[in-house]
Amino acid sequence: MKPYLHISLAAALLVMSSPVLAQTSGVVSPQVVADQNLKAETADIATLQLQATAGDVKAQVRLADDYFTGNGIGQDYARAFDWYKKAANAGDPEAQTELGLMYAKGYDVTPVDYKEAIHWTRIAADQGYVGAQYNLGVAYDNGLGVPADLQTAFSWYLQAAQQGYDIAQFNVATMFEAGQGVLKDLASARDWYQKAADQGNAPARYNLGNMYLTGRGVGKDVAKGLALVEASAKQGFPLAQSRMAGLYYSGEAVAQDKVKAYAWALLAAGDGDPDGQDLMKTMDGNHLLNEADMRQASALADTYASAQ
Repeated sequence: MKPYLHISLAAALLVMSSPVLAQTSGVVSPQVVADQNLKAETADIATLQLQATAGDVKAQVRLADDYFTGNGIGQDYARAFDWYKKAANAGDPEAQTELGLMYAKGYDVTPVDYKEAIHWTRIAADQGYVGAQYNLGVAYDNGLGVPADLQTAFSWYLQAAQQGYDIAQFNVATMFEAGQGVLKDLASARDWYQKAADQGNAPARYNLGNMYLTGRGVGKDVAKGLALVEASAKQGFPLAQSRMAGLYYSGEAVAQDKVKAYAWALLAAGDGDPDGQDLMKTMDGNHLLNEADMRQASALADTYASAQ
C-alpha cells in the first residue's frame, strides 16, 4: 500500500454558463431545440459583448470564459486574454487568477512569464480568492516564478482549504501526514482528509481509508477504512482499485475472493497502475482463475466501471 501524494498542478477555475430554455407545451424535435439553443447562445454572446464593451466587469469575465472554452462562440485565446486583462485591471479577482494562469501557460498568446503570473495571482489571493490562493500554493510548492518554499506553499493551501476547496484540503492533509512545510500531525491530517473526503475527493478517501485500515494516526477501524477505499475505487481512482485488488487477493479486511481481486486489478491495470499490472501477471502466471472465473471477473470489472 502506498499513500497518494498531494496534488500540485494548477487548474483554471472557470465559470461556465449556458442559457436554459423552458419548454412550456408540446413536444419539440431535437433539431428545433438545437436551433433554439444556437439562437439563444448567439443572443447571449451579443449581449455579453455589448455589456463588456460598456465596461461591465462581470460581463468581461464571462465573455473571456466563453472565448477561452469556446462556449457558444469560437475558441479564441487571444480575445480571452484581452478580456481577462481588462477585467483584471478593473480589480476582478477571478480575471486576475485566469490571467495569471494564461501567463503561466502561454497558450500561444503570450510568452510564458511566471513573474507576471505570480503578480496577478498574488493580487487575487490577497483579495481572498480561493483559486488564486491554491495556485500560489502550487507555485511555492514547485518553485514556479518564486523560490520553492514548502512552508509558504502550506500557508496558501491552508487558506484555500479553509474556504472549502477540497483539493487544497487534500494537499494540507498530505503535508500534515508527511511533515512537509509543517510539523507532522496525523490527527490534523485525518481531519483534513475527512473534510476533503466528505466532498467526494477520491484521493482523500483513499488515504483516509488506509489510515483506518492500518490504524495510522487513528483508531484502527477496518470497516470504515474498507468503505472509504472502496468508495474511492468506485470513483475510478487507480490506487484505490489496486488496493481493493490486493485486499481481496490476500484476504485482508475482506473474505478472500480471487475473482473480485482480478476484477479490481483489471481496472487498475487499465489505468496504468503498476501494482494492478503486477497482480494480474501474478494471477495469470499462477493460473489462479479458470475461464469461467475470468469471464466473471471481466463482467464484474465492467459493473464497477459503469458505476463510476
